[in-house]
Amino acid sequence: MIIHVGIDLGTTFSCVSYLDENGLPAMIRNSDLEDITPSVIYFDGNVAYVGRKANDRKLQVNAPIYEFVKRYIGTEAANRYVINNYDYGACGLSAIILKKLKIEAYNFFKKKGLLSYEDTRQSLLIPAVITVPAYFGDKQRQETRIAGIAAGFDVTAIINEPTAAALTYGINLNEKKKILVFDLGGGTFDVTVLQIGGGEANAIATDGIDQLGGKDFDEIIQGYLFSEFERQTGQEVPDDMQWEVQKKALEAKITLSEHPETTIMLSAAGELAEITLYRDAPASMHSDDDLYLTDIDEADLNKFYFNQRCGDLLARCRSKLHGVLDKAGLTWNNIDEIVLAGGSSRMPMIPEMLESISGQTVRRNIAGFNFDTAIAQGAALFGRMRSHVQDINSKSIGIELKRNNEIFVKHLIKKNTPLPVSISEKFKAEENATLRVYEGEDNEEPDFCTLRGKLELSNPQGEVTVGLSIDFNGTIHAQVEANGIKAGLKIKSSETDIDVEELKEKIEQVDLRL
Repeated sequence: MIIHVGIDLGTTFSCVSYLDENGLPAMIRNSDLEDITPSVIYFDGNVAYVGRKANDRKLQVNAPIYEFVKRYIGTEAANRYVINNYDYGACGLSAIILKKLKIEAYNFFKKKGLLSYEDTRQSLLIPAVITVPAYFGDKQRQETRIAGIAAGFDVTAIINEPTAAALTYGINLNEKKKILVFDLGGGTFDVTVLQIGGGEANAIATDGIDQLGGKDFDEIIQGYLFSEFERQTGQEVPDDMQWEVQKKALEAKITLSEHPETTIMLSAAGELAEITLYRDAPASMHSDDDLYLTDIDEADLNKFYFNQRCGDLLARCRSKLHGVLDKAGLTWNNIDEIVLAGGSSRMPMIPEMLESISGQTVRRNIAGFNFDTAIAQGAALFGRMRSHVQDINSKSIGIELKRNNEIFVKHLIKKNTPLPVSISEKFKAEENATLRVYEGEDNEEPDFCTLRGKLELSNPQGEVTVGLSIDFNGTIHAQVEANGIKAGLKIKSSETDIDVEELKEKIEQVDLRL
């Protein structure tokens, strides 16, 4: 059996999968005998804990707890995470989470007798495919790769989460289908349309929101618990109760997925509040779009109806759904099945919303497909099936041009273009022009795009031919031909300030306890 793994590095939970003796994806359980590991880190001096033990520490100690770091990886607003006088950044903390998964995988393969005597935990580089949200830009993907390398993996590919979920869903599917993958995780949201079947998966269109996930639904409950406790008791919830309220909010969300209501007892500052939450408002109070309430009397004013309180979040999901279908040139009639992925898709409001706007039945349970583990399993499958998978470009690529003395970006390769792709166009250029390649979306102003690379042309004034291409791995190639002279530019990844070797050394020094 060839050793390689697929990893879902999630905002709230992470997990790792491998291909068993039959070539089927199976999970590597952690030291707590669970398939998924909370993406939470707790530091006690030089000792670090990742997963359940870190999660449990929230309620026990007033100490640094780090979570939701995926939301900040590779972003301009990346948080500083200074621990023991070293700024790990979101990339470094992601590497610590991945180190936990690497140790679990190493112990698993060693127990199965698949490693040699020379394979130590430090020296063994386990080949890994790591997933990311489909809308992640190049820098976010690059820092995810760096995190994997620093953790001790040989990162063979970074692939889109919905594509991975589609591979798991379609592993035994021979007939061709157009599926829409609705992937709502703990901190991020993706929607992707794919053509799958016959052992192939081809992405057609994708979009998402990097600041929308289960955490945002939790916070709606948290906000109500805070305000209702104060309304009932006249006291504010103390700061040292923040983690407990967060925990109770998560538990309430899970309970409301199974039951129509739940009651929470919140005790703080010598006061006790009894707070009842309802999943959905009575049908008589629904408005036409089923998101907001109408005809609310004073007795219902303070009641908490979860589905309706989440109306704005659901509206954002709807907007992305319609946008992806429009970009793909499809209607709901063209979609053969809607596939749910991500743990937050368990909330009944999600399939209910999808059924309302699509007119289709959404299966809550698919045999062999688990919301929490499907993405990691698809990543493991990708190592075997990569030649049968076609992904798409997550960001538009263009070049800087001048029009009426104003600088603008002309997008030559549009977002959602199947990879690999190559395009060539002719332009008029000034003498000794500079080719600037940008990554961005519809806005044509360079300030709203990301400069990916530039090339001094040394050309005479006149016509030049510019060629742009993106290979399967996302590497951008630019070529310019002017007056018979060719010049080329290869853009592998965004520049990063992260010293990979330094970070790897720091991660190796972290005393990570299982």
